[in-house]
Amino acid sequence: MADPQATAERRGPARAPFASLAPWLLLAIAWGVAALVWATVGAPLPGGRWTAVHLLTLGTVSTLIVAMTDHFARTLTRAPGHGARGWRLGVLTAGTVLVVVGLAQGPLWLLGVGATLAVVAVAWSQVVLARLRRQALGDRFAGVVRAYERACLLFVVGGILGALLGLGLLPGAWASGARLAHLAATTLGWGLLTVLATLVFFGPTVMRTQIEPGAEGLAAPALRWAPLALLAAVAGLALTGLPGAWSAAATGLAALALAGFAVAATVICLPVLSASRRAVPSPQASMLAASCRWLIVVVWAAVIVVLVDDPAVTEVLGVALLLGVLAQVIVGSVSYLLPMALGAGPRPRARIRERLERLPRTRVWALNLGTGALVAAVAIPAGNPVPAAPFALVGWALWALALGATLALVGHAWGTRHREAVA
Repeated sequence: MADPQATAERRGPARAPFASLAPWLLLAIAWGVAALVWATVGAPLPGGRWTAVHLLTLGTVSTLIVAMTDHFARTLTRAPGHGARGWRLGVLTAGTVLVVVGLAQGPLWLLGVGATLAVVAVAWSQVVLARLRRQALGDRFAGVVRAYERACLLFVVGGILGALLGLGLLPGAWASGARLAHLAATTLGWGLLTVLATLVFFGPTVMRTQIEPGAEGLAAPALRWAPLALLAAVAGLALTGLPGAWSAAATGLAALALAGFAVAATVICLPVLSASRRAVPSPQASMLAASCRWLIVVVWAAVIVVLVDDPAVTEVLGVALLLGVLAQVIVGSVSYLLPMALGAGPRPRARIRERLERLPRTRVWALNLGTGALVAAVAIPAGNPVPAAPFALVGWALWALALGATLALVGHAWGTRHREAVA
């Protein structure tokens, strides 16, 4: 009996299903490496940790979101091609560079121009996503695409707030609440809302198992109320600059809205975690399951952070969110997608996947233990008898080990793909 894979390969050169995304996946990896360098080296580099944060969120996270939501939306709505995705990503990349340069060494007008370009790129994506949803042949995953649109809207709100803060245009009474609103809109809205919408169909795919029965029915209403809850939370946080009882009322609104978002996130994540127990073992599946656990903890902790209003607690939550959830989702997702971006044919993809799945336990444990150590380092107050520096050193070393191993495997896979293409 003929080998179907061999028959398919004899028909001619195949095209990798995610080939058009390969440059953007590699760009996201480059942004991530730069973020790791800035985070580990720290203060000696221009802009310090805030540069590292924006390299990760505006560079890696936003590049992947704009690229992947367009791809997934077109897949779910059965729309051909990829439109002007490259132009939108080019505008976003230019904006990211200007924001990072403006933050790191000025002048501030660069930050303003960069933020404007980033907002334009994401607003453009929102328009495209809305058009794809309206033209869809079916409505099974319309809620997913609609959630992507709402995430774009939250980015626009967060980007405007971030630009106003960076340019120093908000008075002191309003700056603290606006900063929390900016963080909620960009990380919880743009980042986590997109992750939650994608988990509904992509989580079981990465885990190579079936979606949990009833998971779609639970996710549909959760994806409807999650963006509304986040918009209410952002509004409440932004209004905490009001005087007296109005500020307390705004804080209560923000906490209540974040609790609603936490319920929605939990409803979406629990079926994914249940499906992970049947998953085909792989580092990507383990990373996705671990990020879901971190996500549930983070969204409920966000309610406490709003009520406590302590910058130190906010920083602890930020580390858990950026590393435990967003960065880990990125590492797992990119590792899963690269074989389909680089491998033109079933056998090349299988060989690349085999290389990228090496050292599974080492990489997953290093990422999560490293995240735990860094959360502990930030949580330890200054002057505590237990020093924070060793925890930070261990945490960044573990992250560097996990990412270094992953990048080495990516390089090996890329070299293999190049040799096979030449042959």
